[in-house]
Order: sequence, then structure tokens, then C-alpha cells
Amino acid sequence: MVILCCFSCRETEVQEPQAIEEESYIYTVENRSKGYAGMSRMFATDSLLYMSWVEQVDTLAILKYATLDGTSWSAAETIAQGTDWFVNWADFPQIAVNNGYVFTHYLQKSAPDTYAYDIVFKIKNPTTGLWSEPRKLHTDSTQSEHGFVSVVPYKSGFMASWLDGRTTVNRPDSLRQMTVRAGIINTDGTLGQQWELDDRVCDCCNTDIANTPDGPVVVYRDRSEDEVRDISIVRMINEESWSIPETVHNDNWKIHGCPVNGPAVTMAGDQLAVAWFTAANNEPEVRLSYSINSSQEFGLAYPVNRGEAIGRVDVASDTLGNTYTICVDDNGLSSSLNLNAKSYEESTIINTQLTYFSAERASGFPQIAVFKDYLYISYTETDQESSDIKMIRIPLNQVEFLKRT
Repeated sequence: MVILCCFSCRETEVQEPQAIEEESYIYTVENRSKGYAGMSRMFATDSLLYMSWVEQVDTLAILKYATLDGTSWSAAETIAQGTDWFVNWADFPQIAVNNGYVFTHYLQKSAPDTYAYDIVFKIKNPTTGLWSEPRKLHTDSTQSEHGFVSVVPYKSGFMASWLDGRTTVNRPDSLRQMTVRAGIINTDGTLGQQWELDDRVCDCCNTDIANTPDGPVVVYRDRSEDEVRDISIVRMINEESWSIPETVHNDNWKIHGCPVNGPAVTMAGDQLAVAWFTAANNEPEVRLSYSINSSQEFGLAYPVNRGEAIGRVDVASDTLGNTYTICVDDNGLSSSLNLNAKSYEESTIINTQLTYFSAERASGFPQIAVFKDYLYISYTETDQESSDIKMIRIPLNQVEFLKRT
């Protein structure tokens, strides 16, 4: 778990552009990562696909990013590096872009305790090409856990959600609860208004955030007093406050411990789609549900993947409202990365095994994005000696051909 307070704002590695190798309907995309790398995250704009990742050299962690224009990659650029970071398979740096401004973050240790670390962010100015000085995302100074960040463009800046452990320390045990919070980040690196969205949530499941026509929504794994840990959602109201938490679907999954398996959300046409993992009644399943009124009501929970699913879910959608979900399966002998596609108008779900996939924690969470009529999927291929980021792409108009018989 690494780490240094030696930040590099301008370092750029100049490398020759790398092209895409085409194979059948699944294309292999060579990417800019090198060495022992993982934790890739993507963000698509109309013209560029951004990807960030972390490389590790002994105790040094290095956060980098590059852009793909659909044909070749830009040079990899180092954003920051350190030997005092908290690097965790399930809690990864994010990247988001708004009008050329690039937001990224990482986790920096605040005390020797294992779970004492801060969320530190930087923003790149598209005019100067410079990164801002590193700043904390949250306003408290407690030596507690802060992480599991999600971020989207918001107005001229960004809106982020995260798990915040400021109320897990310095109080009686019965009052120590993880919270989920949200806040505005301006492009000059200053912080706007922040809110506590829920005062008791699952301790280490990732959050997700999406923009809707009615404003941002945040999804996360909640935690009731009797340890039911289903998925909840909150939505922004009038740019000033947030709704009370509501359950997306009553799975009634009671579990005495964090499953490290958060939800994913996307706008699919005029519908909000939420995907998540549950193991209620000891029946592992990935589910998908839609709302047509910006999260106020959800319909059926479609079973996306059953039986062998272990979760690690992500979801994306195209301009037609079709939804694409990825997750990991494990039958005890082998693991696989699966793609599941559901059309906007039909309930049929196409289920495709894309590749074998290590279920070890170091393989992290795969991610999916839609960019220029393609699905892009990044994941980490790992063993005891190496860790490599892999990427594939699939033409949206060929997804149907991948259906398994």
C-alpha cells in the first residue's frame, strides 16, 4: 500500500502514439500504462477518451493519464506521485473532465493507522496546461477514512460524492458510523458547498454519481440498524439540498460486514439505470433497474447475471438508451469478465463472456465507457509477479453478434 509527498505537476513522458489492433468484433487496444500498473479509470468526452491509472515502483505510487482520440493515444502524463499514499484494490483514483478542465484524485495517509487517509485532488487548467496544487476534498481534519470517490462535471466545475469517516473517530463506539457526502469543486481548486447525504452507510463500498435532467443523483450501499445493506439513492433538489435516502430495490440483503461491492449508475436515454450486486438469501446476482423520473421511482429489478456472480459492477449507456453492464463471475475454478447488454425497448439481456479474469483483489474493478460508437472496457490482468492494464473495444452495432449460444 504505498507512498511520498513528492508531487510532479508538469512531468510528461513523451512516447510514440500507439495504435489499435483490430481482431474480429472485439478489438484489442494497446494503452499507455507500463510496468506494474492497475486501477484504470475512464472518462469520455465527444472528442477524447481519458484514462487514468496507477503505476507502482517499489513503495512509490505514480498517478498518470493519457487520452485516446479513437485512433492513437497521447503521451502519458504524470499527475502526482508519492510514497505516503493509501493504495487499495477497491478504492481507486477517479478522472473527470469539464470543458477541458481535468479532475483527478488520490488517497494520502494522514496518520499511521491503516484506515487514516485523506482525499487529495488536483485540477489541470486547459489554458496553461498546469495542474493545481494538491488540496483536500473534504473540510475536516480527522485522522479517519475518506475515499470511494465518484465525480461528474457540474456547471462550470465538478460534483463529487465520497465515503467520509469523520464520525467514526473521537466518539463512543455506538455513534461511530460511516457517512456519505457530496460537494462542489470549482475549477480553480476551491471548494463549494458540501452536504452530508446519509449518516449511516456501508463502510467500504464504492459510491457512484450521475447527472440527470433534474440534477445530480448519488447511489451507494446503505446500512440499516439491523445490517440490511441494500442500494440507496439521493437526488439534488433546487441546487441547495438533497432528498432523503430511498432504496432502489428491497433486496433485503442482511450481511454483518461490508461486501466491498458498490452500485453503478448511468443515464440511459430518458431513463436512469442503476446496476448492483446482491447476495440476498445466499443467491448471488447482479441486478439492473430503471427510473423514468430522475430516481423518484424504480421499476423491475432485472437479473443481469446469476449464480456465479461476484459483482464488481459498472454500467454505461449509448445515445439510444441501450445499457451495458460488466461484472465478474467466479465458479471456484475460473473467473470471467462478462458483458451484459439490454436494449432500450426490450427486456432481453445479451450475456457475453469477454475474457477470463482473475478474481484476486489485485485485479480490482473493471470499467466500461461508451466513446465514438464503441464500448471500451478496461481491466487489470494480474498474477503474483505482474499487473497489467488491458483494454478492449467492441462496436456498438456488433454487440448482438457476441451473444453466446
